[in-house]
Amino acid sequence: MVIEIEYYKGDTLLYGGKCSFAEFQEQVNTVEKLYDRKEDNFVPLLCRMYGWTVTTEKVEPQYIYDRDVIKCINLIK
Repeated sequence: MVIEIEYYKGDTLLYGGKCSFAEFQEQVNTVEKLYDRKEDNFVPLLCRMYGWTVTTEKVEPQYIYDRDVIKCINLIK
């Protein structure tokens, strides 16, 4: 499964095990509460806590989390 984290620093693609959209939302909500705003370690913390890995491959994500507007998007139809 591939997810995308969008924010002002640039878009980051992550791959990992399959999860439901509700699980994805819970993951990003948990990390939003815990990450260090000074260091802005959101992506590394998400990867460490939930087993996601950064990828540079150009693939379509199933879910997107837009950190600028704090919104999860489900692209699975």
